[in-house]
Amino acid sequence: MNKKGVTLLELIIVMVIIGIGAVLLAPSIGNWLTIYRLKGTTRDVVSTLRTAQIKAVSSNLEYRVSFANQTFLLQRGNLSSNSTTWTDEGSAQTLPSGITMSGSLNNGSAEFNPNSTCTGGNLILTNTKGTTRTIRLTSATGRINVE
Repeated sequence: MNKKGVTLLELIIVMVIIGIGAVLLAPSIGNWLTIYRLKGTTRDVVSTLRTAQIKAVSSNLEYRVSFANQTFLLQRGNLSSNSTTWTDEGSAQTLPSGITMSGSLNNGSAEFNPNSTCTGGNLILTNTKGTTRTIRLTSATGRINVE
């Protein structure tokens, strides 16, 4: 007779092959996650910086992104009696676990002017494996580069 189906032995062999494949892939998935977290965080920070730059030019006000205690925050400048006060726009965003931030920004912030210039500096993001991404701000042009 022609019987259709799978024997128990065939099913066990397939499960063993899948198990071996999972054991071999597990270490590389952990490494991939740390790199993915770093890339995602870099993308989020650069996006916030570019938002500040665009808003500064379009609204003719100063904007800045403040970095402190593993968080970053978009802020709008308000000129009052020759001094600038800052108003938060949105809530502070926290860096994911395993990502640290360092760099040489002016007073821990990147300020963008209505004429498309900014304060220069570097922001370095590092993951637990030691991989880094550097975000460079060019003061004369307001350009934001990721290396």
